[in-house]
Amino acid sequence: MVEDYLVGSVGQLMERARHLLAAISKPYPAEFRALAQTCRNQVNELIAGFEALLNNPRYRKPKLKALRLRAYTDLVNRLDFIESIGFAALVRINEEDKQMTRLVSDIAEELMFPLPAPVVSCQSHFSSYFHAFPGLNVLRVPLKEGHFLLHLPDLYHELAHFVIEEQNNPAVQAFQDAHAKATNAATGHLAALLSKPTRGPKTNQEKYLVWTVSWMRAWATELFCDLFGVLGAGPAYAWAHLHLCAKSGNDPFEVETSPDSTHPPDEARMFILLESLTRLNYGTLASEIESRWKELIAARNFKKNAEYELCFPKDVLKRFVEEAALGYRAMNCRCSSPNSGNKIHDLLNEAWAKFWKTPKQYADWESQNGVILPKR
Repeated sequence: MVEDYLVGSVGQLMERARHLLAAISKPYPAEFRALAQTCRNQVNELIAGFEALLNNPRYRKPKLKALRLRAYTDLVNRLDFIESIGFAALVRINEEDKQMTRLVSDIAEELMFPLPAPVVSCQSHFSSYFHAFPGLNVLRVPLKEGHFLLHLPDLYHELAHFVIEEQNNPAVQAFQDAHAKATNAATGHLAALLSKPTRGPKTNQEKYLVWTVSWMRAWATELFCDLFGVLGAGPAYAWAHLHLCAKSGNDPFEVETSPDSTHPPDEARMFILLESLTRLNYGTLASEIESRWKELIAARNFKKNAEYELCFPKDVLKRFVEEAALGYRAMNCRCSSPNSGNKIHDLLNEAWAKFWKTPKQYADWESQNGVILPKR
């Protein structure tokens, strides 16, 4: 059964892969050419992998049947991924994709970003907001996001994912080292809790272990990307975080106890943003953001809890702020300042100032003066 199934299925998958290659066999604008070449290279590697499944003598051994099926599943998943992200970005390029790609390239230039700017694909997706795919150097944003300003500071956060996942590149090593030091501070804090004699239930120990995994898998990275965002975009990034939290309605103090947790609590994220803004000499604005943040939390009757205080102590969070600032500056990236003179940075901060000054008129102002892409 397995042999016949693989012969038929792999043959079809290789044909599908060839169809994908044919779909991108055309000239592309300069900013999309690297992605096209990456997609071609990766699909040709997958075709070679499929051919090996059928023809490599080692896979003929009966005892390797399970290994062969696992290799087949891995190849299928990789083909699905590159088709849904890389090829999807290439086969449907429109003016909005081009404009957003140029916008992110301009942001990277303003920041003195140490890596090539990613290609942007404007797509709506049921599970995504903004999402970075460093392996393909693709950034996906919601379909019409480029026509609106309030969430665009989140682009800065996504750029940090490319920095953290870059491999073997001295240009970003300082930020990656800072990330590792901050992560060690968080996991070290939990290790100290684990080492203490306790009369509490065993579930507490299990919880600390799960939290340790979450810090290492996702939480530390998300906090560092937040800090990159606020260091680059300034107050606009903190306002964008408040905006997103107001929309979601999630408890900002909830500490997830699943090892699959993808983000730390929003209160921890806001704390580091405010701390960083204060160190960037935005103390007055940081106080204003904090006031509105507390008002939002109170309106929804959310309160701190013991688990939050235990898992996200302020000294650990402040260590993240310190390390991120050191790593960011060591990459020679440009920090936000009130008089930066950088067009995109200043526009995003002006948008939030306009939003709070004249909220009733904000939509009209944005439509007439603030849009980056062509008028909707």
